[in-house]
Parts: sequence; structure tokens; C-alpha cells
Amino acid sequence: MSLFKLQAIVTGAVWIAIVVIGGALLRRLRSIWQTWKYQRDNQCVPPPKFPQLERILGIDMMLDNIRCWQKNTLLTRHRWRYETAGTTYGCTIAGQDTIFTIEPDNIKTVFSDRFSDFDAGWLRRRAFAPAIGDVLITADGPKWHHQRAMMRPAFNRKQITDYKFFERDLDALIDRIPKDGSTLDMAPLLYVHALNLASRLLFDEPLASLNPEFDSSSERFLTAFHGVNRGNELRIRLGRLLPLQPRDREYVAALKVVHEYGDHFVRRALNHQVSQTISAKGEVKGRYVFLREVAKETQDPTELRNHLLGMLLVGSETTASLLTSCLSLLSSRQGLWTKMRAEVLGMGDCNPTYERVKSLTTLNNVINEVLRLYPVLPMFGRTANKDTLLPIGGGPDRKARVFVPKNTLVNINTYCLHRRKDIFGPDAEDFRPERWASLNSLGYWAYLPFSGGPRICIGQQYALTEVSYTLVRLLQSFSGIESRDEQPFIEQIGISLSNANGAKLSFIPA
Repeated sequence: MSLFKLQAIVTGAVWIAIVVIGGALLRRLRSIWQTWKYQRDNQCVPPPKFPQLERILGIDMMLDNIRCWQKNTLLTRHRWRYETAGTTYGCTIAGQDTIFTIEPDNIKTVFSDRFSDFDAGWLRRRAFAPAIGDVLITADGPKWHHQRAMMRPAFNRKQITDYKFFERDLDALIDRIPKDGSTLDMAPLLYVHALNLASRLLFDEPLASLNPEFDSSSERFLTAFHGVNRGNELRIRLGRLLPLQPRDREYVAALKVVHEYGDHFVRRALNHQVSQTISAKGEVKGRYVFLREVAKETQDPTELRNHLLGMLLVGSETTASLLTSCLSLLSSRQGLWTKMRAEVLGMGDCNPTYERVKSLTTLNNVINEVLRLYPVLPMFGRTANKDTLLPIGGGPDRKARVFVPKNTLVNINTYCLHRRKDIFGPDAEDFRPERWASLNSLGYWAYLPFSGGPRICIGQQYALTEVSYTLVRLLQSFSGIESRDEQPFIEQIGISLSNANGAKLSFIPA
């Protein structure tokens, strides 16, 4: 090669490098300028920073979160951080810039006022991808709107307030409870119960069995199901460093079991004649069966399985954990059980209506108070899809608007929000259901056990109906309840918050 040709190649390479680097630099400068202009025009500032060792990857915060999560102290850790840094602060965790906030005005902004500025985000999608792909709880934009519309009929009022739907499973649950006052852990039974109901609601067939001869394959599924939920949570904690995670053999094995179960019900849905349940005008003649409706739109078995498991992940865990928490707290308060039972028996009939159950003041106050102290969904994350802002929490006085750069994760912790003494009073950490008699003026955005805004949990009313009616049936069947566990509530975070101790107690027959 001649010297002239070599010189031309080198010169060309240099110019290409200049153009590429110069273009990248110009884009970076343009981004900085746009950020500065946005902050100036909107009079907002970066949030106060939580002290950490380094802010490039935030390895220290990631490891601390994982360690606390494994020790069942993550929510306690979050409370300490809010006490240290204030009700709104920023940090970096596993390479992800994050803003934590428990300010109702900020929560309203994220969930409602600036809803279109925030998505479920890449972090949740990537964490849940091996288990459920991209379905309702991970989808964004038009795809999310479409999937939510498709899911809504399964939770219409007529369908979820039909107490006959719950009866068969409740009879099986009550039959499993010892009548001799012996101790049992209600948590496993409640998880099977909730899973059966959710699976019948979604695809018209129970997944597990509450028969005395507990089906070994069902038990295998439940163990794998919990393993998948815990594995998904760990994947979220790893953030941008997830690709560096070693192969998790237990997670992969649990996924295989759960997917096998899902595939079984998908095959049944694909073989079902949908035309027999839907009239020519599209009106539902029987119960709306979600999986069969989805099968009208796609014949892809993997996509169908993802929809099925996505709904089961949130639909069964939330109600099971709420019921477990309710019974765990009531078991050490016999007087409260007696008061609730008197209200229930005062209705006079064995098969109360939805409206009568909603009128049971003490019962509903108990459920509200359990959800306040132990919200089934203790943390929510939303990722900014553009530069945006929060209305409060910045500056020295914490009153200025807070700048939220594009791709920043905003974490909202309802567990910590619900324990704010300036909102719920000096006894905010105490279990006191009667407080709800005087909390009628409480702001909507200060109590969010099921999220809020357009993305509020679509199964909220179903969960509350199932929990309240299950408690009614237990109150009708048993005159008392006794705790057989002296340990306090120990947080355990999977998809939902539950008591790691379960609910060890005994019932006194009526």
C-alpha cells in the first residue's frame, strides 16, 4: 500500500472519529442544555441526595437492599432512610437513578396528574420477562390499555359480588380447620384457597386442591409459585446489574414447574368452544372467563400462558397475604373478634348480601387498618419516559419542585406512607381499627393499599370482596380465635407483603 493511500485512510478514519465523537458530544451538550432549560422554566431542582459511598452504580445501596430483603427487614430499612433523608430523596441503586417519595402530592402527580409522563418501565419488564413476558402488570402504552380493557369484565361488579362463586371453596377451607382447638398455620390453606378462587375466576377451573388428601402436584406448584415470586423480586433488586447474575438454578426449576401448569390450562382454553358462552351480540351469558376471551385474540400458547400467570401472580398472593395478616392480628384480640361476630350474627341470615357485608362497620374498619399497617403492595415503581417534575420535596426547605430526569425511577413506599404520624396521628404504628371512624376527611393520596390513578389494581374490589366474605364465614362458624405465636409480624416481600411467620392460631367452634 502506498504512503498516499495509507495517509488517505488514516485521514478518513480521523474525520469519521471526529464526526462520531463530535456528534455524541453535541447530543450530550444539547441534553444538558435542555435539562437546564427545563429546570429553569419549571423552577425545579434536583432532589436531596441520600448519603452513599458512590453514585455511579450504587453498589452499596443495592447490596444493602438485597441483604435487608433476605433478612426480612427491607421496609424497616426504608423507614430509617426516610427518617434520615426526609420524605423525598434521590439515590443511585444498581446503576438506576431513583427518587424515593412518600409525599401525597408527589404520589398524586405520578399516579394521576402526570400519569402519561411515567411508565411501568424497563426494570419491571426485564425482571418479570422469564416468568410472564410482557403482560398487564409490565406493559405500557396502547398495549397496557388494551390488556386492561380485556381484563376489566372479569372484575365487573355483578361477577365479583356473586357470593355463590365463593361458597364451594369456603366450605372446603372451613372443613380443613380443626374443630378441637388444635394449632394450625392458616397461611398455607389461605394461599391454596386464594389460588383456587383466582384460577376459577380467570379460567374456570381450580389450580389446587383443599381436600384432606392434598394433591402432591398442587403442592409442588405452590412451592414453585412462591419460588418464582421471590426470584422475580431478587431480579428487580439487581437492577441494571441483572445480566451479571449467575444462573439461578432454583429459579429456573421453579419456572419450569409453573410453566408446565400454565401450559395445561392453555391447552384446555384453546380446545374450548367460545361460541357456546358468548351470544351473537357479544353479551356474556355465563361468567366471563378471562383465558377463553384472550384465546379469541391469539392462539400463541406462550402468550396465553403469560397472561394467565401474570394475573395469578398478583390475583392470588394479594388476597392470601391480606387474609393471613387479618387473622394473625385478630388472633391476639379476642374482644375484637367477639365484636365483629356480634355484628355478623346481627344480620340474621346465613347468606348475607354484598350490601349487608359492606355495612359491617367493624369488619371493614379492621380490613382498612390491616391494609394501612401491612399494605399488600408496599412499594410501587414508575419510570419517567421524559423529563418531568414532582411538585414538592426539593431545596433546603423541601418545598421546591423536584426535577425528574428521563429514565429516573420514582419509588413510592405505601408501607412508610401509611405510618406517617403527621397524617395518621401519634399512634400511627398501632393497630387501632376504630381510627377509621374519624378518618373520613383523610386525603385520597395518603392511603393507597392498591395503588391509585388509571393503573390502580384492577382486582382491588375482588380482593376486598373475597377477604370480607371469607371473614364473615369464619365469624359465623367460630366463636373465638386464639394466637399460638408470640412472635411479632415479620415482613416478607414477594409480589406482596406477608407475615413470614404465617398465621399460627386456633379456632373455637361456635
